[in-house]
Amino acid sequence: MYSLETRGLTGGYDKQEVFTNLDLAIPEGKFIALTGPNGSGKSTLLKFFYKELIPSSGTVHISGSEVSSLKQKEIARKLGFVPQNGRIDYDFSVLEAVSMGRYAYGGHDEEGFVEQALRDCDILHLIHKRVTELSGGEMQRVLLARSLCQKGRVLLLDEPVNHLDVKHQRTMMNLLQRLVEKNLSVICVLHDLLLVQVYSDETILLTKGSVYASGPTQEVICHENIKAVYNIDAHKIHDPSLGRDLWMPTWC
Repeated sequence: MYSLETRGLTGGYDKQEVFTNLDLAIPEGKFIALTGPNGSGKSTLLKFFYKELIPSSGTVHISGSEVSSLKQKEIARKLGFVPQNGRIDYDFSVLEAVSMGRYAYGGHDEEGFVEQALRDCDILHLIHKRVTELSGGEMQRVLLARSLCQKGRVLLLDEPVNHLDVKHQRTMMNLLQRLVEKNLSVICVLHDLLLVQVYSDETILLTKGSVYASGPTQEVICHENIKAVYNIDAHKIHDPSLGRDLWMPTWC
């Protein structure tokens, strides 16, 4: 079973068609990194999955259901989305903001999903704090907790560690990895190839609206693919804490 699929997906924006006849199948229960150069279609692809964009032809599927046949509330019950540089403009408490994730269920939370999401994201101690007072890392965890309350089995994240320092990047990525261990599917747009290699099970490498390579991360992220897609060289280093080699861009 696949968590997300596209079949012959063609479409994009009014004046720019990003994808042409794209076939893609993303397996369930894995950490999938979606990476590639700027303009390769990473964020656009996410928009097709949560129905912000509609294909001009082809289909998009979530857990076997065609997205075009689903209402937004039904989509919200199947997947959660954490946007890039997400924010909440109103002066809600953290508890109120996270509870918004239950709107797809009429606001009901008899089974305590809100509290569980707060615990999973380690923000239970912040429930009375105003969202306008949060740090960037805290806000990202609030947005993730809100998505978890929707109880979908798929999480889409667009650059979730953008503008976070190294410590908070590690905190967020470790949290996402723990969610995968609970059998959630995490599809994460990432630019940092180091984070891609450390955390993801599989990688989809996009370029110019097409899939250049897809599969196990250690096979996709290699010198040949980095050179072909980014037009830069890379060299291999050994990370003793991971016990394996990683590819690093060559900076000169």
